[in-house]
Amino acid sequence: MKNTVNKYFEVKVKMQKTQEDGKQKKVCEQYVVEAATFGEAERRITECLKPYIEGEFDVTDIKIAGYCQIINTNQDADKFFKAKVSFVTLDETTGKEKKTSELYLVQSDTLESAESDVKSFLNDGNTTISSISETVILDVFQLD
Repeated sequence: MKNTVNKYFEVKVKMQKTQEDGKQKKVCEQYVVEAATFGEAERRITECLKPYIEGEFDVTDIKIAGYCQIINTNQDADKFFKAKVSFVTLDETTGKEKKTSELYLVQSDTLESAESDVKSFLNDGNTTISSISETVILDVFQLD
């Protein structure tokens, strides 16, 4: 069962990787991990990347990602896009319209397909995609 207090964390790691030419190179990579705490996020990223670690490995940064949800309808895609979506809601006490925004992380092949995936996922006429951009995130590790 999924714990509702979990958040998404953006985690940057520095590690040794073998390049196509066989040489070792230190690289910086960014991932998203679902966890309840910073410590759990560090433990999970280390655990998830353990099979790929060859030598030095350091978690260099962990921050809370503001994503409300991950949209991964296209799990074969190798890119992730950050979409800022604006909603217009009615404030029941004042009767005024209120604009709120949420961030979504979308796994997709292209910017256009990411935008289409967000629209189909939300399926709501009261939403506007304010911005969408490609990220450097390589993978997302969600809890099952």
